[in-house]
Amino acid sequence: MKAVITPHGFPNVNQEKALLAEIGVELEEIKSLDPQEIGELSRDAEVLFVQYAKITKDTIVQLEKCKVIIRYGIGVDNVDLEAAAAKGIYVCNVPHYCGDEVADHTFCLMLAAARKLVSVSRQVQDGNWDFINQRPIYSLAGHVLGLIGCGYIAQKVAVRAQAFGMQVVAYDPWLRQDLADKLNIKLVELEQLCAQSDYISLHIPLTSNTHHYVDARLMAMMKTGVVLINTARGGLIDEQAAKQALESGHVGMICLDVLEEEPPQDNHPLIDAPQAIITPHMAYYSEASLPRLQKLAAEEAVRVLRGEPPLAPVNDKWMSKQN
Repeated sequence: MKAVITPHGFPNVNQEKALLAEIGVELEEIKSLDPQEIGELSRDAEVLFVQYAKITKDTIVQLEKCKVIIRYGIGVDNVDLEAAAAKGIYVCNVPHYCGDEVADHTFCLMLAAARKLVSVSRQVQDGNWDFINQRPIYSLAGHVLGLIGCGYIAQKVAVRAQAFGMQVVAYDPWLRQDLADKLNIKLVELEQLCAQSDYISLHIPLTSNTHHYVDARLMAMMKTGVVLINTARGGLIDEQAAKQALESGHVGMICLDVLEEEPPQDNHPLIDAPQAIITPHMAYYSEASLPRLQKLAAEEAVRVLRGEPPLAPVNDKWMSKQN
């Protein structure tokens, strides 16, 4: 049996090779990012590992033996989920490999925004030992954090926020009331969240329905001076509208680890904004998270090849329609 891994950023794939070899599967690395060529090179593969490549319908229709496509990471917007389901191929992500890392990064961005750390540090480096011109500067205690989406990572953010004395509200139609109560998170409608929250953090997937989810209309519903944080997917925010909201002062600060285009062009609307903190899509990373990601991805592949149900299928609603 054969598995294929498309271009990736890992130092090696020794973990994957070892785990797959235990069940008689050989892992082959390919260098192409072309969807058609990926399909041709993976025609007889039973597993397709994907990090950066786009796996389109043109790729999927060529896969004759594939049982599962494993996406290294949480987001799966680079894989055609319905096309895979139509071929009877599971698409699985690895949702729990970097929860603490992303929650830490999200909270770091909140703290940096509240305490004006980036701009004050720049002033000191420029010889200005002062902070008065950076006011208002706040403590997080007593303020409201709004979570749009309240899954695994958002719940970890909530724990951190509550430890700092923040009230946490969330908009998530899929979060059970009993779990929200247990976590001391108040479930509210989206309009209420926007009206109440001093900080708003995004934790939803990027789909055709959530592209530019945070647009001019939604930002207009938010409190004046709100701090907007996104460590999920760049396409969730209309960046041009965000620039206008920053310039008007309606949005106080925006903190982004993800952009719609990465890396950004020099003329990106937010890249030079003094009220923006932007990090280079690093929230997922720690020295432990990537080896963990590779191990969990390989274990999921082995699970499917052994005929067991996958732990993290993301296209199962379409798969069920095929049965």
